[in-house]
Amino acid sequence: MGRRQAGALIGCVLAACLLPGCTLEQILIGQWYNIETPRAGDCPPLDWRFVVDADRSIAGSLSRARQQRIADLSGRLNPDDSFEITAAGLAGKRTAEVTGRFTSLVSTITIRGTAAGEACDGRTFNLRLGDYFVVQGGGGGGGGN
Repeated sequence: MGRRQAGALIGCVLAACLLPGCTLEQILIGQWYNIETPRAGDCPPLDWRFVVDADRSIAGSLSRARQQRIADLSGRLNPDDSFEITAAGLAGKRTAEVTGRFTSLVSTITIRGTAAGEACDGRTFNLRLGDYFVVQGGGGGGGGN
């Protein structure tokens, strides 16, 4: 494809995204992500390390402030970059349902359960991750369906 054709294609994509309802996926398929949620009351900083495969399944781990892993993560990334993740604690029977959405503005992560600790149950984090996704390679379209 020549430069002129590529430029026209990019222009059409950008013009189409000015229409209501157009979104660019933030999470790239096959890219590893490491997102930190800050301390919130007695809930410590948490490190979320995960990857999304071609089927949009999420797999990864959760740790406290760069310490040892405390839970395994598994779930699904929806086409609109909302997600449902189960955090299964490594010690005991603690679990948590983690939901939210990754966006170019404010991304949300809500924890319901005790896999990250009692103090994290019911916490919602609002994170400005737009720059992070650009640096990591996201924000310009994802892969898969």
